[in-house]
Amino acid sequence: MNMSCNRGHAAALIIAAMFTTAATAGIDFGPPPEAIEPEFVPDELIIGFEDVPAAPRTAAIDARFPEIVGWRGINHAPHPKSDPNGIHPLAKVRVITLAEGSDVLAHCEVLENLPGVRYAHPNYVTYPAFNPNDTLWNQQYGPQIVEAPTAWDTTVGSGAIRIAVADTGINFGHEDFQDGMIWTNPGEIPGNGVDDDGNGYVDDVNGWDCLNDDNNPTDTNGHGSHVSGILAARMNNAKGIAGMAQVTVVPLQVFTPGGTWEAITEAVYYATDNGCSALNYSGGGYGGDGALADAVQYAWDHGMPVIAAAGNYNSSTPFYPAAYTPVIAISGTDRYDNRYSSSNYGNWIDVAAPGVDVLSCGSDYSTQYYELTGTSMSSPHVCGLVGLMYSINPDLTPQQVRDLLRENAEDLGNPGFDIYFGYGRIDAAATIAAIPNDCPGDFDGDGYVNTADLLYLLASWGTGDGDMDNDGDTDTADLLALLAAWGECP
Repeated sequence: MNMSCNRGHAAALIIAAMFTTAATAGIDFGPPPEAIEPEFVPDELIIGFEDVPAAPRTAAIDARFPEIVGWRGINHAPHPKSDPNGIHPLAKVRVITLAEGSDVLAHCEVLENLPGVRYAHPNYVTYPAFNPNDTLWNQQYGPQIVEAPTAWDTTVGSGAIRIAVADTGINFGHEDFQDGMIWTNPGEIPGNGVDDDGNGYVDDVNGWDCLNDDNNPTDTNGHGSHVSGILAARMNNAKGIAGMAQVTVVPLQVFTPGGTWEAITEAVYYATDNGCSALNYSGGGYGGDGALADAVQYAWDHGMPVIAAAGNYNSSTPFYPAAYTPVIAISGTDRYDNRYSSSNYGNWIDVAAPGVDVLSCGSDYSTQYYELTGTSMSSPHVCGLVGLMYSINPDLTPQQVRDLLRENAEDLGNPGFDIYFGYGRIDAAATIAAIPNDCPGDFDGDGYVNTADLLYLLASWGTGDGDMDNDGDTDTADLLALLAAWGECP
């Protein structure tokens, strides 16, 4: 049986065999999942030849199969990228159109057994990557241009990942900030006036106001709520917008709108000491500061990267904390991947992200949404991606995070690094795909190899998407590897 033409039927047989084997081994996987029947374009199939098919070859196939009513090639470059004198692989591929109502599967089974044919399979249907049902999703160009929906096919994030947002605070009553989006400190008893968890902060149940030294980081400005929404607004709740990552936000108030280096310095230490995976700071200033420099170095050394906005002065003067070496600095772009004209720039920029006319949440009431522009909006796009990264591998070091962001960015401007875009505009899909997985088989990054991962592997059968043994294909060996890894990740 050839998987290319009978993927759905073969998947059913593999599932049945797999569960029989599992039962013999004493492993309880629960009820068998349903086999996935892939959809394809009616009356079309794709055929690949060993060589470029000459006219006599295709004429002979036409004569044997009167149901064939047309042939077409697939557009491609004249030569393969790796060999200017070679034959492009797509030159050996044709799409065949059959008469209406023809049995596509039956035809491809016969065609693939002809001499000189490498494969024949239906023209399978593809769908867009996960798109949330949030009512304003179509107005969110940011997550779309950075390919977040494709990354979300792997992970939408994890509530176990805490991201600190050092800003103007947060709108606790916003409709898109519910369902566990805002951190609740499990070590504190609300309102008892005691530092129950011994972290030096009394009743810090939902973060801290570092500017006024109290436990109420409520947003009265709007900036912090807007930033938090870009980063982590609840997704797929049929309301408002979709944040980049479904992580937990720790709100830390550091300006309203003015702030101090003292406040942000304290916030960096607070986030590091209280187990945050990363901190977003959509602010900064000039002149540098020893205390803040020490704080971000402390965070870096203890495994917490600080992601910071480059600033909005169209200047190359270093803007801090973004310009500190142990900080990931973010410049701005627009919906067309052009540079945001007011974005700061310099050799200290790491990557760029959308920052012009970005829609997100407000602080005035529970259903407020509006657009803002600035590198303040760029930074949480990146920090949200970092949240996705940690959801897959929480053991990534700050240097690994920086390298993954840089190496998988979409290069803009001059080739390679440049002072305006850094290493390029972030690409969430490419970055997530490049993350080392310490738990092979955990395709959705939930910490378990389970039925969801099995279904992903089966849906990827015959492709490289579910490849676990690095042979370029998803096949029985990968299925066996997934079974061996079944259960909770180490």
